[in-house]
Amino acid sequence: MRDREAELRSARVVAATVKGAAGGLISALALGAAVALILGGPGFGQTVSAQSEPAPAIADAREECESGAHAPGGDARALGACDLLLRSGGLGEEARARVLTNRGVNLVRRGNARAAITDLDAAGELLPQSGAVELNRAAALILVGDFSRAEDAARRALDLGVDAPELAWFNLAIALERQDRFDAAYEAYLEAAALAPDNAQLQAQPARFLQHRPAG
Repeated sequence: MRDREAELRSARVVAATVKGAAGGLISALALGAAVALILGGPGFGQTVSAQSEPAPAIADAREECESGAHAPGGDARALGACDLLLRSGGLGEEARARVLTNRGVNLVRRGNARAAITDLDAAGELLPQSGAVELNRAAALILVGDFSRAEDAARRALDLGVDAPELAWFNLAIALERQDRFDAAYEAYLEAAALAPDNAQLQAQPARFLQHRPAG
C-alpha cells in the first residue's frame, strides 16, 4: 500500500498560465518539471485597457504579473503586481480574467493552491467558455485533494477546448486515479500519451500505471 501511495504522489499536476497580448502564450507546466510554451487561445489576447495604451506603471505591472506565473517557485513581488492591476480599474472582463489566472498560477507555484482556486473560480465566472481557466482549476483542485471537482474541471477543459488537450487528459487521469477509478484513469493516461508522443513524462504514465495497478 505504501509503495502504491508513493507512486501516486509521484504524478505531476499540469496547469496553464495565461500570458501576453494578441496571440499570447499559455505556459503549460508540470509542477516540478520543465515549462513548455504553447499557443494561447482566444479571449486572453487583449491588453489591460482596450480603450487606450496602459500607463507605464500599469504596463510594467502587467509584465511582472505575467512573468511571475512562470517563475519556478512563484514570485511574491509579482503577486503584488497582479494585485495592483486588479485594483487599478479599467480592466475588461477578459483582461481581468487573465490577471486572476496569472495570480492563481503564481499562488500554485508558491504552494497556496487554496487561494489559487479562489482566483481561478473568479476567472471562470468572467470567462465561462475558457478551457485554459478550467485546466488551471483542475490542477489546483488536485493539489488540495478535491479530486471529484478536479475531474469535472478537466472534463470541462476538454469540452471547451485547450491548445494542449494532452494536459487536460493528464489532469483528468490523475483525478480519476486518485478516486480509484483505475480503468478510466488508464484510458485517460493513454489519451494524454497518444497526443504528446515527444513528451517523456506523459509517455511514462501508462507503464507506471500498469506496473502499480491492483490485480483484478
